[in-house]
Amino acid sequence: MRSRGKVLAIESIVVMLTLILFAFVVFLVIDAGTGAYDKILGEKDTTQSARVAYSYIDAKIKQHDKQDCISVTETAFGNTLRIDSGAYTTYIFYADGALFECLAKADTPPKISAANKITDLGGIDLVDSGDVIHIRCTCGSGEARRVVEGTVGLRS
Repeated sequence: MRSRGKVLAIESIVVMLTLILFAFVVFLVIDAGTGAYDKILGEKDTTQSARVAYSYIDAKIKQHDKQDCISVTETAFGNTLRIDSGAYTTYIFYADGALFECLAKADTPPKISAANKITDLGGIDLVDSGDVIHIRCTCGSGEARRVVEGTVGLRS
């Protein structure tokens, strides 16, 4: 009788160890899936911010494409998209890790305190080449760094 009791005890221990091992493997699989999900979501958010910034600038340029209305000027915030519309000027610029839009009186420089934040961003580079404006929006850093760039042709 004693040997049968030992066999049952050993079987119970083996079953418990198998269940513990299974639970540990399940935990590792869930942890790996969570890590992959977080990485993919972070890359998506980074790319989305760059795409939003690019699309916003692109739409503003196309919306205000008139003779001598759009230019890229140097301000305290670096290269800034300047849209002149009579008595007021709209500035789109990068500062403090975000893209901003500021509406100011004509020939008044932009101020962050008067600007609206559009989206978080790592930086922008705007280059005016006469009838074409080159836009480069950057988000993230290191391996998660994403760049969205393109050109917008001016019709006027």
